[in-house]
Amino acid sequence: MRSKISSFIMIPSFLSVIVFISYIFFKHYDKLSYITNFISIFFFIIIILLLIILEYINNIIFKKKIESLSEEKRRKIIEKNEGNYFYVFYKFFFHKKNNDNEKIKTIDHGFDGIIELDNKLPIWWVHLFYITVIFSVIYLLSYLLLDFSNPYKEYDLSYKKQLYNIKIFEQKKPQASLEKSFFKKRLINEGKILFEENCSTCHQKDGSGNIGPNLTDDYWINVIEKDLYKNIFYLIWNGSEKNPTMRAFGKNGEIKGNDIEKISSYVYFINKEKNKPLKQKNPQGKKIIDWK
Repeated sequence: MRSKISSFIMIPSFLSVIVFISYIFFKHYDKLSYITNFISIFFFIIIILLLIILEYINNIIFKKKIESLSEEKRRKIIEKNEGNYFYVFYKFFFHKKNNDNEKIKTIDHGFDGIIELDNKLPIWWVHLFYITVIFSVIYLLSYLLLDFSNPYKEYDLSYKKQLYNIKIFEQKKPQASLEKSFFKKRLINEGKILFEENCSTCHQKDGSGNIGPNLTDDYWINVIEKDLYKNIFYLIWNGSEKNPTMRAFGKNGEIKGNDIEKISSYVYFINKEKNKPLKQKNPQGKKIIDWK
């Protein structure tokens, strides 16, 4: 008859397996509603109750079986289960069963006169080896058949989740508009990066102009707003009616309002900067000095 395993070992063990399986199959559902969360909690409570009931039934069966055994067998079962369960667990891993009839085995080298003891491996080493084999099998099956433990699939899922979180963040975060936006010195460095990515082809990295006009001088083809910064923001958002190449980046949704604010801050900064680029494109448009 097998030794009885405690309920505080069995119940968490079974529950851990169920949670692990649930994690593998349901981990991709990031947007769980409150109802789904409530059902999940209720489901686990039911499982715990069922496990407790099964453990109670198992205790009754164990006691009945003990009563039906002979005195000698009953004594052996009691000895086998003596001590608390942590001690039983410790004995299982680290204590080798004594066998008085077992003879000590030796290996005679012969040529050098040395006799070597042929000892068995320590029981803790054997159990550790079994654990590594079991873990390897589980890991291999998980790697081949499931998304769990596959680094490429994990990376792909994490990347998609990150993009989704960014999308949600951008939807919730209020975007800058022409009416509320103004020059911010702290956005210059970020604006420079965005300018080089989106605007440098037409205006050069330093804003000195290429196929597009020079942004560092006082000449402007389009004067829509009375404020220089607002005028820059307006042109990036709505584009230029006089030059179709300068399209409406903001209105078309190519660049978000907050990014336009960063680019506008950078363009405003290089326009007001005293150290102008040595090589500049020839002036285009009207010379405007008195911006409000």
